[in-house]
Amino acid sequence: MIDELRKIRYARFRMEMVAVDRLKLPPYKGSTFRGAFGHAFKKLVCVKRDMDCATCLICAQCVYYYVFETPFSGGEDSRGYAFAPHPFVIEPPGDTRQIYEAGDALSVGLVLVGRALDSLPYFIYAFEEMGRRGLGTGRGKVALKRVVALSAAGEQCIYEADTGMLDLDYPVCVGSSKGEDIGSLVHLRLQTPIRLKAGGRYASRLDFSLLVRALLRRVSDLTRFHCGAELELDFEQWIARAEKVQTAAVNTRWYDWERYSLRQDQRMKLGGVVGDVVFTGDVEPFMPLLRLGADLHVGKGTGFGLGRYEIL
Repeated sequence: MIDELRKIRYARFRMEMVAVDRLKLPPYKGSTFRGAFGHAFKKLVCVKRDMDCATCLICAQCVYYYVFETPFSGGEDSRGYAFAPHPFVIEPPGDTRQIYEAGDALSVGLVLVGRALDSLPYFIYAFEEMGRRGLGTGRGKVALKRVVALSAAGEQCIYEADTGMLDLDYPVCVGSSKGEDIGSLVHLRLQTPIRLKAGGRYASRLDFSLLVRALLRRVSDLTRFHCGAELELDFEQWIARAEKVQTAAVNTRWYDWERYSLRQDQRMKLGGVVGDVVFTGDVEPFMPLLRLGADLHVGKGTGFGLGRYEIL
């Protein structure tokens, strides 16, 4: 598994911002940042904002179309999906703070995968435009100050708003290059709602095999559509091995979160599982996959920061 997972390429960043005005944000800020970012991105790059992307003559060359509506080549895939998974993850501030005064700092995590790394300058400009347009109730403005690249080697400032200089020589991550001797236990803390389907319904508990199945699907899709490679793994064998891993301890709950979808003109429930779960068994071979998932998130709604967990 280890060699195959090295086919995926991605990078993690921290977008460091400062409130210019007083901000009033919801407790979970994923929809606020994702929505404002998407509108800012489209304003920056789209030449026909009143047109359906799929009918636009330049959609094949449009960075917005690629980032937000990446099509499957040849139409829908075998699972009925019309679009590939987004090649980015936005990680909103992790606290439930709602009021930020002018001058207060806040930061947002950003993960870019594969070809999306070439579009980093667009993402930076979109974050700056998002800040100028304003966030939350009252449209309070924020200013992007720095962008920091994150990796196992440490942190590297690659952009300073004061100078406008961007350093594109930043570390790119790949799947883990080695296994880990962790024994027979792994403890996961589910930080944002994890939405995984089992039997056509969203699961209210997280089984190891369900998690592994979702991680394999996500990493495989991201590698295929955004890194130009295929994971050559025996998925059925790995899932069968995962089914032998047991839950040793669990302290999870269902967390309901709602957002308003402008496109669908309705409020949508995006609840999922949060809390702590400990798995026991032959977990060591799965650690490279679990570490990837901690960076790339898992399940539905990753663009809003859902599906985030840490390994304790």
